[in-house]
Amino acid sequence: MTTPTTSRAKVPALVFDIGLAVLLGLITSGSTVGATPDHHPGALAFVLIGITAAFLAVRRHWPEVALAGSLAGLYVYLYLGLPEGPIYLLPAVAVFFYAFARPLKTLLVVLAGLFVVNTSFQTFVLGEIPDLWVNASITFVWLGIAAAGGRIVREARHSRSREREAERERYRADERVEMAREIHDVVGHSLAVVSMNAGVALHVLEKRPGTPPEVVENLQAIRDASTRALKDLRATLAPLRQGRQPELRPTGAIADIPSLVEAVRTGGLDVECTVTGEPELVPTNIAATAYRVVQESLTNVIRHAEAAKATVRIDCDPRWIRILVEDDGRGGPIDPDRIGQGVTGMMERVVTSGGVFSAAPKRGGGFAVKADMPYAPQHEVTARSMATLEERA
Repeated sequence: MTTPTTSRAKVPALVFDIGLAVLLGLITSGSTVGATPDHHPGALAFVLIGITAAFLAVRRHWPEVALAGSLAGLYVYLYLGLPEGPIYLLPAVAVFFYAFARPLKTLLVVLAGLFVVNTSFQTFVLGEIPDLWVNASITFVWLGIAAAGGRIVREARHSRSREREAERERYRADERVEMAREIHDVVGHSLAVVSMNAGVALHVLEKRPGTPPEVVENLQAIRDASTRALKDLRATLAPLRQGRQPELRPTGAIADIPSLVEAVRTGGLDVECTVTGEPELVPTNIAATAYRVVQESLTNVIRHAEAAKATVRIDCDPRWIRILVEDDGRGGPIDPDRIGQGVTGMMERVVTSGGVFSAAPKRGGGFAVKADMPYAPQHEVTARSMATLEERA
């Protein structure tokens, strides 16, 4: 269904196209009067001029129809021996707009066909100028000027469009830089304060006899987690700050997952982690995505699953990586109000990396998050590997 805004936008364009066709028809008709001293145009000439000009009204939506119709009107007009001259303007306008609307390769093919047709018609049908090369030269200039004008206008408009898009991109880049600064200043300051306070509390409690070891372990986990999050924040925002921060390696890697699991384990959740294969072969961007999937999955287990145990398994093949995070919690369908954007964010990361993602309750209870991400060239992935991926998905 067309919205009212769309309808209002289309009406002026249609009115303009019809008005342009009428104006060109009137100019051509007026110029035709007295075009030759011994041949006054009759009603038929004006009718054919009107019909030829009318085809230009559809040049925006059907440029082929406008071009073919105007040329057909021209040839009927000339074949009947009506006054020449101004009528050639109408097909030239159609060529101009066709050159503006269609790709260069298509335009060249069409122009070649028109060149042959018009040269043959002028030489062998009309025969007023029997010299083939003269007719070919006139046709070349006639079509060439109109087509060149259309291409020049097209390229000028595209150039302005690219400039506007580049300006918008610069504006968006400036906004991203400003946002990166704000996030770094606000969140970075908060994380630094959390880490500092946890460190101070840990320093005091370690000197106080009788402090439960669980308190010390949890304070260590808070300090380590906030310090690691601050480093991740700086690494993520560094590219947006245009080199104003030192370049750090991408946040998260396969080698960092065991320490992540250990921090979660220190917080009270029993987590078993297994990494197999060759993690050093995993590309940096895929490894960072794997780290985020495990991190977000364990966060959801802690916050929502009411689980006593979780398992993390990462299989690193030379062609793909497979991630499986399971828990023995309450399971059940995903509640968007409680899960938030975590699952959506994981899915977007995995899909962007060309992988397959699923998050669903397990049979018998609990929840499972699965992610398979290939990173070898497609022709190197064997049929067996692809079958396995589909089975896991």
